Amino acid sequence: SKVEEIETQNLELDHKVTKLTAENNHLKQTYKQLFDSIKSSRVQSKEQCDDLINKVNLKLVEVADLNASLQEKVLVISALKEQLKGKAVLPKPVSLNPIDPALLQVDVVQLVPKLLKNRTAHIDYIKHTLEEATTLWELVKSERLLSPLNTPLAYVCKYTRRIQELLMILQ
Repeated sequence: SKVEEIETQNLELDHKVTKLTAENNHLKQTYKQLFDSIKSSRVQSKEQCDDLINKVNLKLVEVADLNASLQEKVLVISALKEQLKGKAVLPKPVSLNPIDPALLQVDVVQLVPKLLKNRTAHIDYIKHTLEEATTLWELVKSERLLSPLNTPLAYVCKYTRRIQELLMILQ
């Protein structure tokens, strides 16, 4: 009976040892997979980091080149300002040809609702609008020639040209 009891305990302990060994092997396998995963992630992170460092270095070189170019332009502008010193420079552009206010009246005619689906009326409307846009563009272009550094005129010139192009497409 005592021997049977010891054998039963021995069997139970053998069973526990087998179970713990299996669990230990499973944990070893899990840790190995995690370690391999971490190692792989570390390699990927290192590659990404190196790639980002290279990109940053390229951008730094690009910024340095742009700064050098900007510095050259600043020097040229400073030299030009020095050349202009003492010369009569007007603070505002002066228009040599005053524009007749009547020319600035853009005649935008609304289509009568009953003619909205009339193709001929629509084409005539586009032609009329195109003529008005052309007139406006010619005025802006002539003023732009007189004061080429006037930024608002540059925008107006650009956008009136685009309006003309769109109207040509619609025609």
